Amino acid sequence: MNTVAARSARYLRAVASLTVLFTVVARGASGAQEQDWASLRRYRQANDSLPPPAAGERRVVFMGNSITDVWARFFPQMFPGKPYIGRGISGQTTPQMLVRFRQDVIALKPAVVVILAGTNDIAGNTGPSTLEMIEDNLMSMTELARANGIRVVLSSVLPVYDYAWRPGLQPAAKIVALNAWM
Repeated sequence: MNTVAARSARYLRAVASLTVLFTVVARGASGAQEQDWASLRRYRQANDSLPPPAAGERRVVFMGNSITDVWARFFPQMFPGKPYIGRGISGQTTPQMLVRFRQDVIALKPAVVVILAGTNDIAGNTGPSTLEMIEDNLMSMTELARANGIRVVLSSVLPVYDYAWRPGLQPAAKIVALNAWM
């Protein structure tokens, strides 16, 4: 009995130690994210080194999530010589994009901004979001762009049956509704 009790006590201490370790690691990781929740640092250097648009240049900034992030890598091959600038960040939601909209879009003085956003909100990447919240954030980005003489293209949210990282949310109806609103 003492052996079983001793093993149980060691097991519980090990579990407690691992729990503390994982909590410290998770807090460190989330602490870093909390310090830059919107990933404002991601494009800061690239933005600072970007010259103003040349006379007659019709610069286009693509603001969005992982799809935009990955797609932008191929701009030079797909659109040679075009002043297309990618400002997508994987996993981002519309409130995060709204926070960085001035520095990653308006400050770059584009003629057009293409916004692809909303699926990560529906997935709950930064917590629960209603369609109204997503619409409000998209409208705010649109209003900011227009107030600065930037034309806006809202891209429809791509169809999703389920999110691998958040299974069971059944996002299809919300995506259809958001696209209808746009």
